[in-house]
Amino acid sequence: MKRMKVAEGVELELLDFGGQGPALVFLSGLGNTGHVFDTFAPEFTAAHHVYAVTRRGFGSSSWPEQGYDTATLGEDVVRVLEGLGISKASFVGHSAAGPELTWVATHHPERVEKVVYLDVRTNGDLLAELLSVLPMPPPSEPAPEDVASRAALAAAVARDVGGAFPAHEIDEANEFDPKTGHYLRDRKWPHAEERVMKGFSKVDFAAVTAAVLFLYVDQPRFGRAEDLPGFSQMDLPVQEKLRTLNARALQRDAEMLSVMSMPNWKGIKLEHARHYVWLTNHDEVLREMKTFLETF
Repeated sequence: MKRMKVAEGVELELLDFGGQGPALVFLSGLGNTGHVFDTFAPEFTAAHHVYAVTRRGFGSSSWPEQGYDTATLGEDVVRVLEGLGISKASFVGHSAAGPELTWVATHHPERVEKVVYLDVRTNGDLLAELLSVLPMPPPSEPAPEDVASRAALAAAVARDVGGAFPAHEIDEANEFDPKTGHYLRDRKWPHAEERVMKGFSKVDFAAVTAAVLFLYVDQPRFGRAEDLPGFSQMDLPVQEKLRTLNARALQRDAEMLSVMSMPNWKGIKLEHARHYVWLTNHDEVLREMKTFLETF
């Protein structure tokens, strides 16, 4: 584990898994740290020098009060490469890493060799618009038995995502009472997730010129507007805005199917998978990624 300065007063946690060959950098989803890849990333060290990065606001990275927009998060990734003396790398991004990784690939294409998207968010800008008219939903309260200890939390997370998180991810992403072992809170700046989501900007997946492997789960990102809690009590302009966002989300899904037909793209829908695809479909994801990185 290292710390890389990316801006004045901002350092990111960098995990260096070692390995031989060109650089391969893993970027985690929202709420996770680079340690979420602790058991998966080392499987690529035979052909790559492998790293993972924890974005600002989470885990052991700095927790500044600014810099959570897509462009700044993308620049953070570029600053990490510069700090390592790496001119070009391949990237693996999960979930909310989709927008910032796409920003890097389209604004700094000379830095990007290949891109692997692991069920990434393609409509982050629409989510940002949604949060401009609706407040952030309150976090769901966990069952008391699921936060009674570190082991209980780890078991609850494994049930929720379909596979066990690495041990260090549990420790880096959560805080526990040192006396009782009871879960206290997520280990992050309290406003980090909201700032990232409200800071999502529209990125152009079709403009990515690098070779792309797009692994995705066939699940809707937006539900029906009418199914949102309290929809019937909302003002009519807000209801209409939500219906419009829903229609645009469906259109975005159709656009992504078109993007996946581009010559430099390889899109694969993972059957019976869940969002953390390398946990629920480990062998398939590992095989497809290694084949892509070696031959595409």
